[in-house]
Formats: sequence, C-alpha cells, structure tokens
Amino acid sequence: MPPLLSVLIPLAPGENSWRDLISDLESVGTCAEILFVVTTEERAHLEDELAQLDLAPAVRTISAPPGRAAQLNAGASAAEGEFLLFLHADSRVSATAWAALLNSLDRHPDRLHYFNLRFQTDGPRWMPLNAWGVWFRSHWFKLPFGDQGLCLKAEQFRQIGPFDESVPYGEDHVFVWTARIHGMRLRCTGASIETSARKYRDHGWLRTTLRHLWLTIRQAVPNWWRLVRRRWGGRV
Repeated sequence: MPPLLSVLIPLAPGENSWRDLISDLESVGTCAEILFVVTTEERAHLEDELAQLDLAPAVRTISAPPGRAAQLNAGASAAEGEFLLFLHADSRVSATAWAALLNSLDRHPDRLHYFNLRFQTDGPRWMPLNAWGVWFRSHWFKLPFGDQGLCLKAEQFRQIGPFDESVPYGEDHVFVWTARIHGMRLRCTGASIETSARKYRDHGWLRTTLRHLWLTIRQAVPNWWRLVRRRWGGRV
C-alpha cells in the first residue's frame, strides 16, 4: 500500500542540518516515506550515514541537479505518497505538528496546507518580529513560504505544474501564487514548526529582513497581476 505522506527534503551541497531533523521524522510514523534529495556526488555519502540509523518511516535518497526547485521536482516525481510535504532541512517538527498536519489533511484534503513558523534561538533577539510578519503574510495575504512547509495532494501538484526552475529565487513563493491562480484554497494546520535564524545572525537582522521584503514584493507584483487576470477571465 502506498504511504499517505511523502516528506521531500532537498539538501544543498554540504548541508548537514538534516541531522537535527532526523529525530523529528520518527514522530510521523509508518504512514510516511522520507525522501532526501541531493546531488549525485553527495548521494553515496548520505546513504552511508542514513544506513546507520534505524528509522520507523521508510527513507530513500534521490539524485537531482543542484538547485532547490530542481530537487523538489525530482523528489515529487519519485514520491509514492498520496500527499507531498515539501520541508526544509533546517526545520524542526514536533509530534504535535505532525498530528496537526495529518488532521488537517483528513479534514481538508484538497487544500494547500502550511504551518505557522517559529525561529530557533540561534539568531538575533528581534526574530519574534519576523515570526509575526510570517504569520501576517501567510494568514492575511495567503502567502506562506517554503520554510513553513507546503503540503498538498500529489495529484494536485501534477495538475498545477512543477516548481519553476528558471526563477533565481523564491520558487516556493511562485508556486503558492500558481496554486492560488488555479483556485486552490490554503489551510494552516494550526501548529508551528521551527526553523533556523542563522542567516539573520550571519548577515545582519535588518539587512536580511529588508532584503527578503524587497525580493518578496518584487516577485509578488507580476504574480498578483496573473491572479487578477485569471479572476477577470483573462489568460494567465
């Protein structure tokens, strides 16, 4: 019997934050499969590390070219689950969050699901403001990002189309816009997952926050027009 859920985790070259996430994956149990998507060069090393672990979910590794969009698409093509959860490697997912996701999928199977977001304590003290901004953006503007986890039916993913591998950044942002343009409704699970705040610490809180805000607005404008044209009967 195919698994209910495929958890797709792309890994950048040299990324090792998945080692902290691995213990959280136990909580999802046998209803899920875990797919780590890496470059061909790093696959053998990752498989050696995973072979030393005794995980309840089935775990596979998938090869893909570098780039998050290409990795996510490769993972989705290989996934066997009814639902696909796209998850960042530096996420932390509690047993409560897993249960909330499964409940949300059961109650609203045809929606695009996401989590609320908390930042870990490895960043500046101002990170609660960013967490509030994420909540506002995702709940009021209906624009969750990939670090919140994005989950939908595999069948719907194939209908909407793959992540856009041509965009230089924000493939998750573009995908959410595309889902909305195709009429998908969004659903927050009501639970939170955690993510690292290291990039804010390493590159400066204000500089990183403003850069993300500017890139988001810059990418949102043309996609907002796509949504308007679709709703008014125009071509996307």
